[in-house]
Amino acid sequence: MKLTIKKEEILKGLQRIQGVVEKKNTMPILSNMLLIAEGSGIEIVATDLEIGLRGHYQADVAKPGAVAVSAKKMFEIVRELPEEEIQIKVEENNRVKIVSGNSQFKLVGLPKEEYPALPDVAEEGMIVIDGEIMRDMIKKTLYAVAENDARYVLNGMFVHMSQTKAGLQIRMVGTDGHRLSMVDRVIDAKHKEESVVIPKKAMMELRRLLEEDAASKAELRIGFGKNHALFKLDGLVMVSKLIDGNYPNYHQVIPAKTTKKVTVSKEEFAHAVKRVSILSKEKMNAVKLQLERNQFVLSTNNPEVGEANEELSVEYQGEPITIGFNSRYLMDVLSAMERSTIALEFSDALSPCLISEEGDELYKCVVMPMRV
Repeated sequence: MKLTIKKEEILKGLQRIQGVVEKKNTMPILSNMLLIAEGSGIEIVATDLEIGLRGHYQADVAKPGAVAVSAKKMFEIVRELPEEEIQIKVEENNRVKIVSGNSQFKLVGLPKEEYPALPDVAEEGMIVIDGEIMRDMIKKTLYAVAENDARYVLNGMFVHMSQTKAGLQIRMVGTDGHRLSMVDRVIDAKHKEESVVIPKKAMMELRRLLEEDAASKAELRIGFGKNHALFKLDGLVMVSKLIDGNYPNYHQVIPAKTTKKVTVSKEEFAHAVKRVSILSKEKMNAVKLQLERNQFVLSTNNPEVGEANEELSVEYQGEPITIGFNSRYLMDVLSAMERSTIALEFSDALSPCLISEEGDELYKCVVMPMRV
């Protein structure tokens, strides 16, 4: 294998796979990536056996070939190279020679045959969604997805598709048992009714790709096989295993009816929560909310450090309520919201709080209270 490639081009590909490559080193081969040179460019492939990512990049290929090589070391070398043009050559015993200007490196490589192949997922029935819509949906729900929960199915995002008169409704739900986030969007597409659970890591990597300027403006194609999800975007292909299992009945958590509602400036509320939580106990992060006539008081009391309280002016004529929350959970919700005004709905001190953005009925967040 022998090729010449622009630093910017290969660096883009190497950056994209860093989150996919296996860090725990349970199988040494998974800390590598597969570099394939053919035709008008190279393919960079990485997998941790749960997620696989393949991207195509422009290069001048003098001699086709393929090799597996350390993804981390290759990235670190290329990032520091001084010249804009890089020559890559595979020598005897899969040694990978990298030359740029006066810099020269040799990395120990492995034969391509040792690298695991990405699973094949049929492309029939794929739907097309605007990259910006998908990025926004992931942002609104990903924070609520559990991490390393014993209930394995909660470590993934629930995605449900159903056909409506207006088009295809896509619903995303994330929950870890303490908070829940659900967003619906309707797109112009047709698809059978289907529910899948996609691992959190896969959705994190997809969001990262969609946050690239060009990618967010591109169309994303999504398809599902029996055990895998397939995502295609602007020269990139990502495959992810699906989580097998029944997702819990999240409808039970979302309050159907509430007795108290207050609207407040998202910015003011977020800053108040952040300030008051400075003095909360570190493990609990507890903040007390007191809603009274035209008053919204946030407070925290930590005997070891001190106390804090802040008052917000609101329009509220209902019954008073005092309720406690983990401030970190509130901040996560507020960070995912983009509109200037939010609504908080309560029933009593032990019931979940429903938080929504004014003007978006298709986005709901639920935070469970805590005793304070």
